[in-house]
Parts: sequence; structure tokens; C-alpha cells
Amino acid sequence: MRRALQLGMIAAAAALLAAMIGVGWTYLASRDDEAAIEQALQVVREAPLVGLVLKENLAVETRFRRAIEAELKGPTKNGPQRTFIVGGEVRRDIIVPALRNADDAAALDAVAALHAFVKYLQGTNVVLCKEFGLIGIQHPNRLDGNGGALFRRALKAQEEAYLNGRARPAAPPPIADQEVRGLLTEAGYTAADFDQLAALTKSSDAEGCAITVKLYAAPALLPPQRGGVLARYLLTIS
Repeated sequence: MRRALQLGMIAAAAALLAAMIGVGWTYLASRDDEAAIEQALQVVREAPLVGLVLKENLAVETRFRRAIEAELKGPTKNGPQRTFIVGGEVRRDIIVPALRNADDAAALDAVAALHAFVKYLQGTNVVLCKEFGLIGIQHPNRLDGNGGALFRRALKAQEEAYLNGRARPAAPPPIADQEVRGLLTEAGYTAADFDQLAALTKSSDAEGCAITVKLYAAPALLPPQRGGVLARYLLTIS
């Protein structure tokens, strides 16, 4: 079940972070000086969610700086992998726990914004829609104007959920996969829907897009408290 649900979700923000860091890396590829490091670090500061963490935690910014400096001295293959690793650790250790603490309204709003985004892609670009379901949007510049605006709204809603969760008491442990299946069933999922979800990687673009849209729609089909549980799960799956 968990494997079947490992879709874009909040990974969209992580994917955008990777894309932004990739842009920042172009500074390091061409300029071997402190100014280049600072420009690359500024890209990280402006990344969704991660930028909020940096404002709160100077030690995290220091970790990114050291990763960037290490890449400059000894670049890894396929992009700045050390920087990506730090970003993944920040998501795991800081962002996900806060999102798991978000209240029902904030979590549902974040997923609703993601649903609006993928629903738009379903009518305009099913290739990107399925891609988002699998790995998130790694190249936001491929979105048209309306798609870009909806994507930014979705990321903003995730930031609001993050801030909401940071201000609340610690949340209970994550729910079990079997409970997630029960929530989706309650939202109208059938055995065929679960089979389609599990086969997302092999589906056509249109089919994969439809599966993604249906998944993001599910929390809103439940009573708010139950929908909030599912929304938080979708926002924090890793």
C-alpha cells in the first residue's frame, strides 16, 4: 500500500527544491568564488518550505553552505548530490513532523490546492500530470501561466500547513497503511482503483493522470476529521 501511494504529494516541493538548487548550481559551475556560493545558497533560501526552515534555524543554512562548498571542491555526478541529501534530511527531520502536526483545515486546504493543480493539468497537460503523480514537478518552467500560478498556490498552502503544525502540540504517530486503505475505501475507492494506483508507473499518461487526480480528491470526500487524517498522510508520505 505504501509503495502504491509513493506519488508526488509534498515531494512536489522537494522536486522544486531540487530544480532550484540545480539552477543555483550553475553559479558554482562557472564561478569559483564566495560570491558564487552565496548565490547558490540564496536559491536554497528562496525554495518553498526549506526557505521557512532556514529563517528559523541558522544551523540548517550552515549545513547547506557546507554541502555547496563541498560540491565546489569535489563535484558529485548528476548534480549537487550533497545538497540534495541535506534537503531530504531537512524534509524528513523538520518539515514532515510539522506537516504531521497540522490541523484538519490546514491539511485539507493543502491537499485541495494540490487537487486543483492536478485537475488543471488533467485538462491541459496529462504528461505533466502523470509525471507529478510519480515524481513531482522537477521543471516548473514547463508549466503554463495558469499552471504555474496553481502550483505556487499549492506550495503556499503547504507552507501554511507547515507553519500551522509548528505552532501545535506534537502529533500522534503516523497512521498505519491499512488505515489509509480504509480511508480511501470510505472515500469511494474500489479494488480496481487500488489496482490502478499500484500500476501507476505502467499506466498511460491519461490513466496515470486520472489516478493522481482521484487520489488528491479523496480527503475532501470524507468528514473533515477523517479527511484531515488522510490529508496529513498524503502530505508526509516518504
